[in-house]
Amino acid sequence: MISQKIKKLKKYLFLISIIFFVLTLTHLTYSYLYSNSKNLPVKWGTISEWIIWNFPSLNPIVPLYSDWNDKYIIQLLYRSLLKYDIEKHQFVWDIAKCDISSMVNIECIINEDAKWSNGENITTEDLVATYQLIKETGSNKILVSLLQSTEIETRDNNTIIFKNTRKDTNFLNVFLQPILNKKFIDTLSKENITWKFPVNWWIYSWRFVIEKVSEDENLWITKLTLQKNEFYDKSNISKIVINIFPDINSFKKNHQAVNVFNDTDNNIWNTIPRFQAQKYTLNSFVWVFLNQNKITSTDLRYYILNKLDTSKLIKVLWEQNYEVINNPFLSEDNISQEPKNKNFDSVMKSIWYKKKSVFLQELTPKAEEKKEEVKQETKPEVKPEEKKPAEITIPADLTLDRFQKDSKLISSPDYVDIYNFITKDDVLLRWSAPENVTAVYVNDYKLANFKSGDRDFYYRLRENIWNLKAWMNSYKIYFEIWGEKKLQEELFFVYYHDKDKLKEEEKKLAESLYRKEMEAKIAKENQEKKETPPVPAPAPETPKAPEQPKNQEQLDKINKLDENLYYNKDLQAFSLKLYYINDWKKETTDTVNFIENSLKELWITVVSSPFDLKDLAKIMSNKDEYDMILAWIHLWYLNSNLFPYLHSSQAKTWYNFSNIRKTSLDLLVEELKENIYTEEKTLEIEKKVLDILRNEQVLKTLYTPKINLLVDKNIKIEKAYSSLPYKSERSSILENAYIKEEKILDLTDKSFIGFFKFLLEKLYE
Repeated sequence: MISQKIKKLKKYLFLISIIFFVLTLTHLTYSYLYSNSKNLPVKWGTISEWIIWNFPSLNPIVPLYSDWNDKYIIQLLYRSLLKYDIEKHQFVWDIAKCDISSMVNIECIINEDAKWSNGENITTEDLVATYQLIKETGSNKILVSLLQSTEIETRDNNTIIFKNTRKDTNFLNVFLQPILNKKFIDTLSKENITWKFPVNWWIYSWRFVIEKVSEDENLWITKLTLQKNEFYDKSNISKIVINIFPDINSFKKNHQAVNVFNDTDNNIWNTIPRFQAQKYTLNSFVWVFLNQNKITSTDLRYYILNKLDTSKLIKVLWEQNYEVINNPFLSEDNISQEPKNKNFDSVMKSIWYKKKSVFLQELTPKAEEKKEEVKQETKPEVKPEEKKPAEITIPADLTLDRFQKDSKLISSPDYVDIYNFITKDDVLLRWSAPENVTAVYVNDYKLANFKSGDRDFYYRLRENIWNLKAWMNSYKIYFEIWGEKKLQEELFFVYYHDKDKLKEEEKKLAESLYRKEMEAKIAKENQEKKETPPVPAPAPETPKAPEQPKNQEQLDKINKLDENLYYNKDLQAFSLKLYYINDWKKETTDTVNFIENSLKELWITVVSSPFDLKDLAKIMSNKDEYDMILAWIHLWYLNSNLFPYLHSSQAKTWYNFSNIRKTSLDLLVEELKENIYTEEKTLEIEKKVLDILRNEQVLKTLYTPKINLLVDKNIKIEKAYSSLPYKSERSSILENAYIKEEKILDLTDKSFIGFFKFLLEKLYE
């Protein structure tokens, strides 16, 4: 019996060993075969996205910047010559490859894979027809202005050439225009272009085509169904259903029906557990401009901007959903600057504002004056000592702006001042003259091209015609009226090729003009002292009963003042007028309140005034209306879009809110706008711009909101992006999204011997 049990036990142990061996061998074989395998997305599945909106216009020839959802859908349907690569953070060619090295003669060759959704090739006829449609209809004013001075030529069905008269990186916006099929354009009516844009399966060229438009009567929503374009098979998702809800409450009631939502206004946050947030920021930010025409003291500008602590501000707004922006180029460089004058009372005194205590001290009689006057004794006449010339100290924040004035005669270019600094030796000046002028002289030269009765006259500054030389050039403009030659104005042009030398000469000129101004002031004061006759000593008087001080009324007014505020000679408190765009957002009013409270710590009162965008032109025409402007700025795709906010030519009536007028800054922003450089060269130019802004302290960047792209946890996104140029570029994120994945075996170099090598490698790991 015992032997049988032992025999049976051995049998079971043997079977267990075999099972264990088989399982082990299977596991090892599986591990070997699946080593170096990859998980790849399966091109399958439907994304159901939600937007709060009216039905989209689906019109790709009208400006799309005002409605992000429309632009987003257009980007799912149409291709363009150029597109923005969100991974590389740069433009890449799409329909064609173009040579933009010169920007004045751009040649594009259409790619072989550029096809319409019916399989036909995209040709140069389609490109020309699209741009011609925009020019004829005037549907996009920005593109029309860029195309006006552009000649478009075609060499064949695949080659197109754009010829421009000027360099300007803004011309790249032309290449971002969605391209339409010429056959389709020929069928469009006026009603189609301005209102009801057709929906046809064969007119698209990008990731998806419109399959159908339907109404969901149960949810009271419109559905737009997009099917993957078979001739652009790069998207992992097969279908996108866009659910158009009328309001946020409709979505909250029916959120189970969708799995993607771009929560632009952060209505949902993290209230729905099945959504994960892909946070991103835009190439935009909120910033404060100081009007340097109103706030002339650089030290005061330092104090004001330094007091606006952005790290505290985003905590007020909600730190989790806002990001501090250090400078207008969205880089890490900080443009904040510590005040050079550490005494704020002294800074305010320099602009003639003082506290109550100072006024009282100045009005209260000194102790010596309160003593009884003693009998005067005759004293020998003492000759006044000869005073040494007063020493003139140059202010640290001195700039040429103190002495600048606009030319009163020049109409072009519109940013010519009394003192100008140039590096180019070809400047064409245009003046306007009254009707009664019979001749015009520049210095001693009589203009041959001006005839009696003319209004406009021209004068070109060129080195090779000997009227422009390195260093200072003076031009006196005379009008001959009724036979009499009269000086109208004198302009100065400082000319150097070297920009650093130009900047050095600007500083020297400012110092020289300041010395002359101070010397004239001192001479005038000395002359007034000489002309004032000596006051005879008063005869001794019998002491009288004390009278009420003559300045009692002034003292009463001063005593009523706030102890901490700063006042001018008219006893008006120092305050700043802040204008801000009224967008009805809580973050805007919170930011305004933060600015008001922050500057209260300096005892500066801020008077806030909201305005609508329609009133902006009126405000810009009278820039003395405000001291500060709080604005939202979007850079779109290009940092060169900072040009309108920093260039002198924009200071009179355009978007140069701070009124900064600096030749060195103009030259730099012109370089950014007019040329395409390597990344290293662009960064070098941007750094120089930031150095100027750091010294001038006329603006401060505050923050940008983080937007939540809410995605169902069942949807996988290969890569998260922290920044996008537009909200519509989320279309590129969803192109890489997928729902299912599969493991792909790599059987390359798999063999029986390789299996044992694999085992040995695992043993000795």
